[in-house]
Amino acid sequence: MEIKPKIGFDDIKFGMHRDDILEILGEPDRIVMDIHDGFEQRLEWNKPKIRLTFHYEENDRLTNIISKNCETQFLGKKLMGMDIREAKSQIFGNLTGNWKVKDYEYFETHFNEDLWLTLCSEFGKVVEVEMGVPFKNEEEYDWPL
Repeated sequence: MEIKPKIGFDDIKFGMHRDDILEILGEPDRIVMDIHDGFEQRLEWNKPKIRLTFHYEENDRLTNIISKNCETQFLGKKLMGMDIREAKSQIFGNLTGNWKVKDYEYFETHFNEDLWLTLCSEFGKVVEVEMGVPFKNEEEYDWPL
């Protein structure tokens, strides 16, 4: 599973409609409705360990990707289990160096606003990758072309 910051992963792109993604991935194992966040729907696939969020107000278009898939990689390098410092410096270091770190006691999030990418770490290792479609401004998504 090759991630493409600001774009998506593999053949899945931000802005794609849910039906188009279902044709690629098949039916999800679980659907969760978030009534507190614009009635977004999160679709989960167990085998590839991915969770995709579709925004109701954006005509069910893909806005967020979460992966716990061991094969998640960027530029051909696997991220899961990698030392978080090495991932940020060696893999993403040439793209940008601005990371905001939040400590939640049992895990940390490392957010890069330029890439709209979050690496979650536990015990100093990457355990989850989250990407969102970036924004043009406070109200408008910057969909990939």
